[in-house]
Amino acid sequence: VFDRYKASFYRLYNRALRNDPTLRGQMVLRLTIQPDGSVSMCKLQSSDMNAPDLADQVVKIVLTINFGAKEVQAVTISYPIDFLPAE
Repeated sequence: VFDRYKASFYRLYNRALRNDPTLRGQMVLRLTIQPDGSVSMCKLQSSDMNAPDLADQVVKIVLTINFGAKEVQAVTISYPIDFLPAE
């Protein structure tokens, strides 16, 4: 599911690169997915990037993702996203 949103994440990242061309690294998000597929919680767990605005925008997108309903209990996961400029 995250692959479908990769373009959105990189659009935000490329915008941030204009302000800091050296920006690269990894963000690890902690999120809770509900049985209906919605994301009820998402926050930045860790990051080696100094980009709080980018992190906030990525979290906002993740909160809109729906993973599809499943007959399971809510689950909390950590998910890493690597940001590297196109060569």
